[in-house]
Amino acid sequence: MSKSSLHARLTNYLREKIYSHELVPGQRIASENELVKQYSLSRGTVRKAILTLIEEGLLKSVQGSGTFVADHALSHPAGVRPLSFAESLHQQGKSFQTHILTKEVLAASVEVARHLHVQPGENVMFMRRVRSVDGQPIMCQESWYPLRECPGIDRVDFTQAAAFDAVEQCSGRRIKTAQMRYVARVAGRQYGEYLAVDENAPVLLLIQTIFLEDGVPIEWSFTWLKAGQEIIGTATQE
Repeated sequence: MSKSSLHARLTNYLREKIYSHELVPGQRIASENELVKQYSLSRGTVRKAILTLIEEGLLKSVQGSGTFVADHALSHPAGVRPLSFAESLHQQGKSFQTHILTKEVLAASVEVARHLHVQPGENVMFMRRVRSVDGQPIMCQESWYPLRECPGIDRVDFTQAAAFDAVEQCSGRRIKTAQMRYVARVAGRQYGEYLAVDENAPVLLLIQTIFLEDGVPIEWSFTWLKAGQEIIGTATQE
């Protein structure tokens, strides 16, 4: 049997133990040495299986302690209310860092113009940023803002300011609603690099259009969420 097949078999075996709740959040799994002996596998095969499940958000490695079943410590609210990840992380008591990869004024493409209700070629600000918790990247956000409706937003220091606060200050209006959709994806090479995962690792993509209180679209964004996070909400049957 090939090494890739052995790796896949161990990965699937451990994954199914987690899905069936035989391994529960916070539980320490067998060590690499124990898995090597138990399944007569090479250390490289065992390590690759563990890394795959870490990238999927099912396991987490704690230096000096071992590898544990992840507990989905990060969650974000879902609903009609616009989703602010900065606010969500603050509410969970999580300290995070924002790394700005790109921030520039561009001429709006046809697609950007359509979502922001501006003319193609009109000035918009594009920003790509990565947010990290405990030194590990958890999401990559790409956003476009119309400068006509939000003058001065291109001069904001987004390593310190939350985007929603900056939008409301620059536009002079309150954010009110959002249109959202979620898409399951694999990271791909570029976003794998941003999120420090393999290009085949699963991610959740949130596509969101944010509207001000007068119905004007103020932000069109793509948020690539690393595995191990969840979107939660409440539904009511009328």
